[in-house]
Amino acid sequence: IHNIVSTTKIRSSVIPLNLSYVASVLPNSFYDKHKFAAITIRIDNPTCTVLLFSSGKLVLTGSQSWYKCLHASLKVVEMLRSHVLGVDFFVEDIVVQNIVGNAIIDLEGGKSLNLERMYSEQCSKCTFQKSLFPGLIFRPDNSPVVLLCFESGKVVITGGKCVDDVELGWRRLWPVVRRY
Repeated sequence: IHNIVSTTKIRSSVIPLNLSYVASVLPNSFYDKHKFAAITIRIDNPTCTVLLFSSGKLVLTGSQSWYKCLHASLKVVEMLRSHVLGVDFFVEDIVVQNIVGNAIIDLEGGKSLNLERMYSEQCSKCTFQKSLFPGLIFRPDNSPVVLLCFESGKVVITGGKCVDDVELGWRRLWPVVRRY
């Protein structure tokens, strides 16, 4: 698992948040209201980037597990509690929006995946326009995930809501891709 994108919401008596004020008191935060309508907060441990919107919505990205997303959201709440004095904050349930995984196919002797052949034989499940994007986009039947296959043997698996989605997507693709 390479990245999990999740969302949650903060409850507080000061919602909507004054983002200019909050960004001025929170460490590791950046806000430019002319460029984006959220504060960007960088968390070091666990590694995570958090977007905080005035509505209290949090978008968390960069973690490798749901627990790390939870930990990062609780860190943001603790930062808010300690820097926005006199106000309490609570975090709601975290919802995973997308899980991104990756795999590397060990290609022998400098070989590359034959994406053109894979596309011609699997075209009902694939999109491939090398002049627009170097990867073949593979959509397995009855699966929420999309797999991006590259000639180098690298595969990116995205669109899952749980780790099982990502693993099942890879198990469905492996018998197909190993032929090319």
